[in-house]
Amino acid sequence: MSTRPGLVAEAAIDVLAARLSYEIPGLEQDEIRRIARAQAAVLTRDGFRITAPAAVIATTRRRLKATRTTT
Repeated sequence: MSTRPGLVAEAAIDVLAARLSYEIPGLEQDEIRRIARAQAAVLTRDGFRITAPAAVIATTRRRLKATRTTT
């Protein structure tokens, strides 16, 4: 199993980090991300599934792979 979280797990980590930064002001961003990543790992290890509808994933992947055509 890969140790790299997927797109949905990364989004969940971002949400956890945002909430932590609100709840614990003054904590450095690196520490907040570390805590959020650890919490996501504990949740998945405890059997929680971090998921999203398949259509969201497909759309996000297409958007990330798309070449930028801005001028």
